[in-house]
Amino acid sequence: MERYSSSWTWLRNFLLALTVLVLVAAQWIPAKRLQIYPSGNMLVDLYSDKGQGGNSSAYWLTSNQKFVCNLESSHLPAKYCGISIKFHKPTDAGTSDKYASLENIDLSDYKQLVVDADFEGPASELRFFMRSTEATSGHDLSDAKFMFTYFEKQELAEQEAKAQFNQFSIPAWWLNRYYQSRNDFTLDFSKVKEISFDIPSTSSDGEYTITVNKVEAEGKWISNESLYATIIAVWLAYFAAELIRYVLHQKKNLTQSIHTLEQDVDELKHTASNDQLTGVLNRRGLLDALEEKPISNNNYYLFVFDIDHFKHINDSYGHNNGDAVLRFFARQLSSVIRSQDLFARWGGEEFVLLSEQQHEIDAYNFAERLRKLIHQQDFLLSFEGKQQHIKLSMSIGLTLVDKDEAFNVAFNRADSALYLAKDKGRNRTQLAS
Repeated sequence: MERYSSSWTWLRNFLLALTVLVLVAAQWIPAKRLQIYPSGNMLVDLYSDKGQGGNSSAYWLTSNQKFVCNLESSHLPAKYCGISIKFHKPTDAGTSDKYASLENIDLSDYKQLVVDADFEGPASELRFFMRSTEATSGHDLSDAKFMFTYFEKQELAEQEAKAQFNQFSIPAWWLNRYYQSRNDFTLDFSKVKEISFDIPSTSSDGEYTITVNKVEAEGKWISNESLYATIIAVWLAYFAAELIRYVLHQKKNLTQSIHTLEQDVDELKHTASNDQLTGVLNRRGLLDALEEKPISNNNYYLFVFDIDHFKHINDSYGHNNGDAVLRFFARQLSSVIRSQDLFARWGGEEFVLLSEQQHEIDAYNFAERLRKLIHQQDFLLSFEGKQQHIKLSMSIGLTLVDKDEAFNVAFNRADSALYLAKDKGRNRTQLAS
């Protein structure tokens, strides 16, 4: 028995040392880079609003690298000027129309963009965007998913400017025009067809000189998720073996062991069903609860809440304060809803509530009560060693849920009402029509 214990102790210590060694070594592995520009088979074009009757124009100083944008206001609602880079897929068909067959660039395994570019002109920033779509033709990519970020002039003055892919955004104008499902809100870098630099339309008129030296995607050869999953799998295998040994040699403690395992399962279920940041149900927990106890009558209403200007809070005061706002928000709403109501964090700054109300006016008044509860309080945050109060508000989409309809149908209806509330100025409740 002692020989077995000594062997298992040695194995455990070996795995522990190996785990630490692997985690430390992983930090020194060189980054994985994919050069996007310049590369072979590029289709590089300059564009401006001149083709639409505007006054802006663009011309090359150095082919495919350095160009000038003359940005000038006109009767058009937006002025624009920039460079578009698409990737041609060579074919055996011999067609002269390279734009008829484009090539995907899969950047889903990368974490950030690395840009080496020079930028001169009156504006303080340069916009970079990607378009992602399954379509193979490049003649018209207007409906391709539009994902963008900005590079400050000061950033570009450094040797390399970097932007995390999770810092990219999908603009509201694209969603308003091409929205079809919630998947449209998700960034997708798996099928990039085009990258582009341009001058933001809000920039001052004038001459801009842009030199694009290099664009790369950067990531890790082994993602943190894969590394951690491998380590966890090894340790799970070890613990499984330990468990077998334990069962074989400690039969008299089997009952207690089963009880311990049951507690672990309950804890895992709780962890899987609850949001770790706010403590309320997560999306899975809400859907599981509805599956266990379906809606039984036509008196249930679905509320979709969204914290107004939450991205501004994260950007201005940091993600720690953003997390504190989410916890505060969840705590305030949890304190006034009923125990039989289902309240969950749906994702990001969006929360949902399923509550039984007798009449539509009752549901609306309840939503207004919650909205005022948030808006009437000041939130105290700490930033750069100072404490300050900020005002919070939320927009609410509200709809009646038919007991026979699918939950996602009711959610889409409430979500649409939410976006209508935001379009109307935020900090309001909007009933779904």
